[in-house]
Amino acid sequence: MNWDRIVLCAKDLLGVVLVLRLLQLQLHGVYRVFAVFVLYECLGSSVVLFQSALTSRGVDYEWEWLVLSAVGWVITLWMVYAVLEAVLERLPGILKFSRRFLNYTFLAAVIVALITAKAELSGNTVPSGKSALESAVVVGMALERVIATVVLLVLLAILCFVLWFPVKLPRNLVVFSLGLVVYFSCRNVLMLAQEFLAVEAARAAAVASMLVLGGCFAYWGVCLSRAGEAAELRLGHGWRSGDQQRLMDQLEAMNAALLRGARR
Repeated sequence: MNWDRIVLCAKDLLGVVLVLRLLQLQLHGVYRVFAVFVLYECLGSSVVLFQSALTSRGVDYEWEWLVLSAVGWVITLWMVYAVLEAVLERLPGILKFSRRFLNYTFLAAVIVALITAKAELSGNTVPSGKSALESAVVVGMALERVIATVVLLVLLAILCFVLWFPVKLPRNLVVFSLGLVVYFSCRNVLMLAQEFLAVEAARAAAVASMLVLGGCFAYWGVCLSRAGEAAELRLGHGWRSGDQQRLMDQLEAMNAALLRGARR
């Protein structure tokens, strides 16, 4: 039995159900980038399934992977910026500084990926007929690893921020963010495992990654609600009222200072 195809189809089915759920709750406009992310994950899987059903292929799998991955990276980064903007919506000074810092971080990540890919290519000998394609795949895999790591670190930084400062967030945003942290944490671990495991074990790790994403689709579909947009939560440990006010005053002062600095 082809378990990877079964898991792939189940994951896509859960993704479609999640999008329908967002439409039913009229949340597709609020979380439109998230909806695009889910739809693209399903579309990419559909392309892979369609291609695997063909007996002859006119397009190399490597080029297909590069194109699909590149679009996926853009959507993932777009979603990270959307999460950052939603969390810091009431703190425009900190938001502007964070966006600028995130721009430089991703630029640095691309440079690191290119350096890593260059080191890998210098140690490899590839057939002349496939050198351009294989070189592009090496660069793409390096970008995949580095971007996934940076996305996870950014999401963890956002989580630490809302755990430390007693800010209030819509319940749906909390559900959405926690699911992303779980998914990208597992994805990074499984990507690292694929680098060092044998072929069959690496394939199992890829199936596990699809299982995790399907589980996150189910979690979001169950936990997101229309009422969750109005209900607000404060994460982190229980602050005393005096400590809460002190931390919020510090946050407001930081936000005001960054706004003044941006106007200069």
